[in-house]
Amino acid sequence: MITNLLNRVFLLLTSRPVLIGFVLAMMLGAIPLINAQWHFLQGFWNMQPTDEAIEDMESIIDGIGGILVAGGVFLEERETLRKMAHRVGEKVAFEETSHTQEYLNEIAHQNGMGILLTGLFMEIGTLLIKMPSKLLDTNQNEKYIFAVCLLLTLVSLFILADFLKDYVKTYFLPEFKHH
Repeated sequence: MITNLLNRVFLLLTSRPVLIGFVLAMMLGAIPLINAQWHFLQGFWNMQPTDEAIEDMESIIDGIGGILVAGGVFLEERETLRKMAHRVGEKVAFEETSHTQEYLNEIAHQNGMGILLTGLFMEIGTLLIKMPSKLLDTNQNEKYIFAVCLLLTLVSLFILADFLKDYVKTYFLPEFKHH
């Protein structure tokens, strides 16, 4: 009974409408964060921000990176989660081998890997800034790392938009209608 309930939850979480909503939420959440990064960088070029302001931006970017990593892993493993939920003995339900499901799995895997990697590189950037200056002195160069992190946030937004485009089109193209 509990296994059956978990299987239904996995199938719901990995369904097209839920993943479309998940990605839309990530995209909408990224917009104010991009705005905050942009305004921070604009001020950074004119004068050195306080240590507190730098730590706040590190936290924001680290948070974005963590969300992207988690979301990327979730998307990337869509196929695995669905196969686990559909598995009956050693057989996988026919639905999971349909053209539509295979296409959705491929799109989720590719885009999931993309946002996972952008998130990882963002986290690496904040770790470089946090590293003690005895090991790596980033003093006065943080703005370049923050600029790269802003660029990575924008790249992740484009990856999410690509995922959304590919998932939404499966509702309208004839090749996906009967699968």
